[in-house]
Amino acid sequence: MKIIMKYNEVDQNIERGIALGNFDGIHLGHQRLINTLIKECKEQSLEATVYTFINHPATVISGREMPPQISNLSMKKKVFQSLGLDTLFLDEFNKEIMSLSPEAFVEEILIKKLNCKIAVVGFDYRFGYKAQGDVTLLKRLGHLHGFQVIEINPVTLDDEKISSSNIREFIADGKMNEATKFLGREYSIISEVIHGKGRGIHLGYPTANLLVHPSHLVPKEGVYATLVEIDGSVYKGATCVGTNPTFGKNSISIETFIIDYVGSIYGKEIEVRFVKYVRDQIKFEKTEDLTNQMKLDIETSKIYLHK
Repeated sequence: MKIIMKYNEVDQNIERGIALGNFDGIHLGHQRLINTLIKECKEQSLEATVYTFINHPATVISGREMPPQISNLSMKKKVFQSLGLDTLFLDEFNKEIMSLSPEAFVEEILIKKLNCKIAVVGFDYRFGYKAQGDVTLLKRLGHLHGFQVIEINPVTLDDEKISSSNIREFIADGKMNEATKFLGREYSIISEVIHGKGRGIHLGYPTANLLVHPSHLVPKEGVYATLVEIDGSVYKGATCVGTNPTFGKNSISIETFIIDYVGSIYGKEIEVRFVKYVRDQIKFEKTEDLTNQMKLDIETSKIYLHK
């Protein structure tokens, strides 16, 4: 999969099918859209491309912070590649793009720069200045400029619409089974391992501390059974999300004990997949009680991960 971030990297002679949207989480609804794109592109010998923004448009339009993202950029790249895309175009949403009318967005971006022959969008897709463009207008512009528009209807599971908002709520509540069903995979975070305070080593359970970016969606505080991918190999783990109340006031952290792993991973980017919520965060009066609970958490995680 090619990753393009500048228009001068685009071969304008290549005809493309393009999926448009934000794609936070790349959940089952998004996957249906992408799979439709890939199928149509194969039939028509087009390059299957996702066009999305590296930053959320609302941060430029209103200057407000957006809800934490289900998938950071590293995760998006990994999932898009696994789906079989040819190209991922990561554009920067700026004031220039913000000012484009729906018609200008289609003419300047989709037609002139990306040579779009098929556009695949969700039923609620909006585009152009002040989100004035909708799917109906896109179809009309497609007819005018000679490209096909395919609209993907809402995808439901257990009579509930699959959406990024629903998935955020599941993750914030520790409902990993529900999040997994809607995502089509476990919720996971890809991030760099950083140095912590060394408490895990002192207690006999060294942990990998993930760099927590403000844009990351952090699960409900507590302990989770997790799977940890390091350099393509997957290990079982027990992950604590929280503020470590036993040791006073701390900022929120994500610390993972990786079962049967030996080696240094500081500075590496690893993936932690949240499989099952094990228990709430507890403040222990004695570190011995914490150590005993950590041992129990690891054994409990092994049981959940063996199923």
